[in-house]
Amino acid sequence: MNQALEIIRLLGLAKAVRTKTRFDRALPHVRGYAVCGCLWALLETGALDRLLDADSLPLDALAQGLDRRVLESILGYLDGLGLVRLQDGRVRALARLRRLMAEPRGFFELTYAYAPVFARLPDMLAGRAAYGRGVARLGKYVGRGSGQLCRTLPYPVMADMLRRRGARLVLDLGCGDLAFLFFVCDALPQVRAVGIDVDPPTVEYAREVLAASPHKGRIEVRPADMFDLAALARERPDIDAITAVDTYHEYLAQGEEKVVGLLRQLRAEFPRTLLYVGEFCKQPHEKLRSRPTAFLEHHLYHDLTNQVIADAAAWRRMFAAAGLAVLEEKVFDIVGHGYFVLR
Repeated sequence: MNQALEIIRLLGLAKAVRTKTRFDRALPHVRGYAVCGCLWALLETGALDRLLDADSLPLDALAQGLDRRVLESILGYLDGLGLVRLQDGRVRALARLRRLMAEPRGFFELTYAYAPVFARLPDMLAGRAAYGRGVARLGKYVGRGSGQLCRTLPYPVMADMLRRRGARLVLDLGCGDLAFLFFVCDALPQVRAVGIDVDPPTVEYAREVLAASPHKGRIEVRPADMFDLAALARERPDIDAITAVDTYHEYLAQGEEKVVGLLRQLRAEFPRTLLYVGEFCKQPHEKLRSRPTAFLEHHLYHDLTNQVIADAAAWRRMFAAAGLAVLEEKVFDIVGHGYFVLR
């Protein structure tokens, strides 16, 4: 109390209150940056999962292979925020951290994927660097973060559409780490699937995780370019569903015609197959200004990495241009995502 009175004497009551209020308002922004940096370091080194997998750990055990002084600095900070408890040579994750690393974990991992972009943001702003020329996302965490986030709504919506329309053999475009197909196989016992990806390391990784999965007898992984599937269409005429979750927008930077051409080609190669699309739907900035949801960050991440997001009307326009009819549509503005079944 004496310290507070001394500050008031020196600054005056009004200025003391105003200064404290302003610092209190600034703190969440600074603290969010520091917390993310600490959690990302624990994530990247594997310490975070070791901590979450145990009730508590000896600090010596958690520090193996790490710089103990740096680890203690991080844990001491997170202890002060009520995320971990560091006491008597042991450390444990508290309920608050466990909640953050449940459903929201994907948000942390996806944001970490863009950390290298933000690290170069001053150079990008000054024109000394550009995305794609020495600046890149962390692809591993793009896939992991997106997959975890999609389990909350996109995957359940897509699986429900597949279930109601009786899908039996699913072709997933840009299958990545198979997160979507694993979800579908968990939800729909009758479904078999073929996942394709054009990136050889991704295909290799997908095959590794598939080998350890209970669904290895129901899913096949192939290296293939979604722009050239004529051979697959001839080989697998029984494919009755083609899925793409947050896939087509990756090509919008090349113009809508790139996506229209792909959809038109899929329609020609798989004429009896339904197309299931889950895609980001751009929200008006005025709406985000009045209600700044997490889609505001999503817009920023995509803008900085030269990715284009279309609104729902633009997606409908592209579907029509490809000669596809929309059989079903669900657009959730609250999360900026839309789902379409096309024929």
